Amino acid sequence: MFENVDNHHTFWHCLHGNGYLKPCPASSIWSQVDCQCVRNTMLPTVTVTTTTTEETVLPTTETISNCLDSNLITFENASNYSKISNGYYGLTWTNAYVLDTQIYPQWSESGFYSAIKSGTWVAFNMNGERMTISIDTPSTFSIKSFVVSSAWNDYVTLSMVSQRASTYYKEASFKIEKNRSTTIELNWFDINAITFYASINNSLHGEVFVIDDLCLDSTTLSTSTSAGIEDKCSLNEIFYQGHCYYLDGVGGECPYDYSLGSETVLSVIADSFIGLNYKTAISNNCCVVTSEKSSNYGINSTDQCNKQGPFTVVPSYNGGGCRNYTTRHSRQLTFCMSN
Repeated sequence: MFENVDNHHTFWHCLHGNGYLKPCPASSIWSQVDCQCVRNTMLPTVTVTTTTTEETVLPTTETISNCLDSNLITFENASNYSKISNGYYGLTWTNAYVLDTQIYPQWSESGFYSAIKSGTWVAFNMNGERMTISIDTPSTFSIKSFVVSSAWNDYVTLSMVSQRASTYYKEASFKIEKNRSTTIELNWFDINAITFYASINNSLHGEVFVIDDLCLDSTTLSTSTSAGIEDKCSLNEIFYQGHCYYLDGVGGECPYDYSLGSETVLSVIADSFIGLNYKTAISNNCCVVTSEKSSNYGINSTDQCNKQGPFTVVPSYNGGGCRNYTTRHSRQLTFCMSN
């Protein structure tokens, strides 16, 4: 069963070797990702512009205009041919890889070069399989726009399906080519996941696509826009300037390979902990132990402190009345960083 690109209310069905169009139930459309008819919602607004790459020289760096107040992911400064690790920009990445096109001049006539808008790095889906970007609820992110090309072939259809609150939200399909980059403005807000899939004529064989200048906002976005792809932050940790940070009720004692983080860093990344949880234990005191001799950051006990997460509020300066606080309880709220 495959989608009918000319009419999303029908899909191609095969019986005894013969293909025919079969309609979806009323108020439903076909979803190629789910391989079934799903409830229809308001169709997305998709703006498509194309630019042609005439030569193999890298294009001049260009910033998407509507990303001025967002976070433009250019995939620069990563280890070559690396899988994007979960936690990069606060998101979960499935089958998403990056490479530096300068290492592969033999691909200069491919979509890996035509998709470039910023620098020399691009993202792609390995082996033509589905790529998914997601975030754990209740956190959400908004995808505004991105630049895309087909890696090796023309007449490729790129399909996208999004979810909001873990249910179907919107989907869109459009044509992409090898030597022409396509700028897609989706403006899909407050979603939990988006899945990309590319194919030719609804073939079961997926196609590789290449993405650059991904413009998005996330409620738990990492504050380091230059963070490396290969960060090793685990669950409930924030990556910032080469280190992983977390909050935990451990009485000021960070584990091996970790030490106390500073109030200066906490003041910068505190908001990123919204939606995350304690690392191992709920605290029993609201003042945050840091590398300073006394605690000046805390959480109001009536809001979040000493309660089961995820965090809905985060430590603030003199929050919870914490001023030059030096006493440490057995599960004092603690700010730890990787060494």
